[in-house]
Formats: sequence, C-alpha cells, structure tokens
Amino acid sequence: KMNSLIKQTSFLIFLSLFFINLKAQDTLRAKIPVDPDTKLITYKDVITESGNKDELYIRSFDWINANYKNPSEVTRRRDAVNGEIEGQHRIQLFYKDKDGNTIKTGLVEYTFKLQFKDNKYRYIFTNFYLKDKSRYPIENWLDKNNPGYSPLWDDYLKIIDNHISKLIDNLKAVMPAKKIKKDEW
Repeated sequence: KMNSLIKQTSFLIFLSLFFINLKAQDTLRAKIPVDPDTKLITYKDVITESGNKDELYIRSFDWINANYKNPSEVTRRRDAVNGEIEGQHRIQLFYKDKDGNTIKTGLVEYTFKLQFKDNKYRYIFTNFYLKDKSRYPIENWLDKNNPGYSPLWDDYLKIIDNHISKLIDNLKAVMPAKKIKKDEW
C-alpha cells in the first residue's frame, strides 16, 4: 500500500513538473515580441528622455561602446543630421551537454536601429536569423508544430530574449543626462 502511494505521488510530481515546463515555454513564446505587420521578432519602443536630438545621439555612443567590442564595425550607419544609428551584430547560441559542458551551436545575427528626436528616442532590434549556409529566420522557432522542431529552440529563444533585454536595460540606464556635480569649495 505504501509503495503504491509513493509511486502515485512520484507520478503526480513528474506530471506537475512536466506541465510547469510546458507553461514556461508558452510564457516565453508569448513574451517574444512579433511585429504584426512584418511578422518578424522585433523589440522596439519609444522612450521619453530629456535632451535634444543631438545630445541623445551623442549619449547613445556610451551604450554602443560599452556593449560592443568593435563599435565602428558594428555600427553600419551613423547619421547625426537625421539622428539615426544602424548596426548589425550577433548572439552566440549554446547548450549544456549532460556533463555540464557548454557547446557552441551557432550565431544569430540581428540588426538594430536607434533614432533620436528632441526629448525622445526609439530603439528597434529585428531581422534575427541563424547564420548558416543561407539565412534561417528564427521566427520558425516560435512554431512548436514545425516539422523540424527541437526543444533546443526554446533555450535559444531564451538566450536571445535575455541578451536583447539586457541591451535594452543598459541603453535605458545610459541615456539619461549625467548629473553635473558642482565643485563647491
């Protein structure tokens, strides 16, 4: 009797964990922003920030320099007159094997655009694709019914979402005007 109770309890725990994992994957998919017009994964927002267009443009270089090893290579277009910066970069994908080793599996490239107007700026991160023999759009990873579906896609989407979310958080932290401390003596 006790053995049967232990088996039933173990089975219920297993089922609970299984469904919690499925729910977490669905939550991740719901979190990934997809542009309704382009159908591409797109992180974008307009942020109100004090400063004119030129000041905001200049402040953004602190973010670029802090987040990209080779800023001049990453930024494909710098247009101070129109207040726009466009860039392209990549995210390393990986998974942990059964022994806990990190195995690199590929690179996802993406583009970003920063646009500036007086007292506001906009960021756009989009055009995510797996760099391979040909461009493989990662929007395919959102479809669990895709015939080539792999559970690793969930891990890859999480890596990408975490990476872009961190970039956005860093951008928002850098863009406010620096407080100038008066030297009163």
